Amino acid sequence: SHSFAELLQNADDAGASRFIIQRAGEYLFVANDGRIFTRADFESLCRSAASNKERGASIGFRGIGFKSVVGIAEIVYLFSGELSALFSREKTAREIPQASHVPLIRIPHPVTDADRGQFDPALTGLLRDGLQTVFVFGGLVAAGIASEFSAFDPNTLLFLRNVRQLELRTNVEEVITIRREAIDKRTQRVQLIASKESATWTIISQDEVALAFAHDDSGIHRLGEQEAIVYAFLPTREPTGL
Repeated sequence: SHSFAELLQNADDAGASRFIIQRAGEYLFVANDGRIFTRADFESLCRSAASNKERGASIGFRGIGFKSVVGIAEIVYLFSGELSALFSREKTAREIPQASHVPLIRIPHPVTDADRGQFDPALTGLLRDGLQTVFVFGGLVAAGIASEFSAFDPNTLLFLRNVRQLELRTNVEEVITIRREAIDKRTQRVQLIASKESATWTIISQDEVALAFAHDDSGIHRLGEQEAIVYAFLPTREPTGL
C-alpha cells in the first residue's frame, strides 16, 4: 500500500502544485504539474534503491518509492515532456526469456501508437490541462486499488512543501486544497480544505524534524492514538507517544 502517498511525495519533490488521480475505463491516471523527468531521473527510476535526490533537499531520497506501484497494476506507462515509456513483465520476459524472475519496474519499453490509443483521450486531456508528468496504470489489481483508496488519508499532505491541490476523479470525486502560511522561520499554519470538512494545523520544524499540532475552535487539541503517528517519508503505523 501507500503507492499514492509515494507518488504524491515524488510529485512534491518535483515542485508540483497540482496532483490528480483519475480513473478512466480500465486505466488509472496519476498526474502532476511538476518538473518533467530528466535523463538522470529516468535512469534512477529503472534501478533499485537509486536516486539523484539529496537527503534533506527533498522528502524522499532512497529511490524506492515508485517501486511500490507493483501492488496495484500489471503495466505502467510514463509520459513526461518528450519522454514516453512503459514497464511490463510480459514484454520484459519476451526480451529476456532466460530470466527466472522478471521485475515490473526495471526495463523500459517504447510506447507504440496502438498502446497509447487505448487511453489517449484521457491522457491528452490531462496534458492539455497543464499536467507535465502522467503515469498510466493498466491491468489494475482490484483489491490493491480498493485498499489504496480506502487507506488514503488527507493528512498525508501535511508535510509536503509544494503541492497545493489534490484532485480525486474516481468513483469518489474530491478536491483537497492546502493553504500554507509562514508564521516565522520554523513555524507555519496549514489548512486542509475538503468538500465535507476542513482542518487547521500548526507545524513547527527544526533540524529536519517537524511536529504538527491540530486545532479546533478552542485551540490545539489532543489527537487520538491512531492519529498521532510518525511520518518517515510516508505515514507509518507507529504512534508518536505525544
